[in-house]
Amino acid sequence: MEAFAITVVLLLIAGTGLYWASRNAVTIAVLEVERGKIRVTRGGIAARVLADVGDVVRRPRVKRATIRIVRERGFAKLHMKGDLRDAQMQQLRNVVGSVPLAKLVNARRRDTKKR
Repeated sequence: MEAFAITVVLLLIAGTGLYWASRNAVTIAVLEVERGKIRVTRGGIAARVLADVGDVVRRPRVKRATIRIVRERGFAKLHMKGDLRDAQMQQLRNVVGSVPLAKLVNARRRDTKKR
């Protein structure tokens, strides 16, 4: 019985590790927004897209938010949480959706400075 419990715990740990590894593998970029300023915390994003996202989060100013851009079925999808209005979330989807996935994935820019 003890061996079974140990096996179950090890399988849960391994499964959790695989989940996080696969989640990170599809992540294109993670953006943190504080008081209308953007910081890229993971991945890279094209300068044009970053500038457009900055415009959206400055009007009206977003206090705090996290935006994850991920690859899903050949397209970029956004996972957003924080102080974003519905209209801003739609604008962000439009901004990211207007850029081909290949340009988002191959973006080498990693802007860690606050804008």
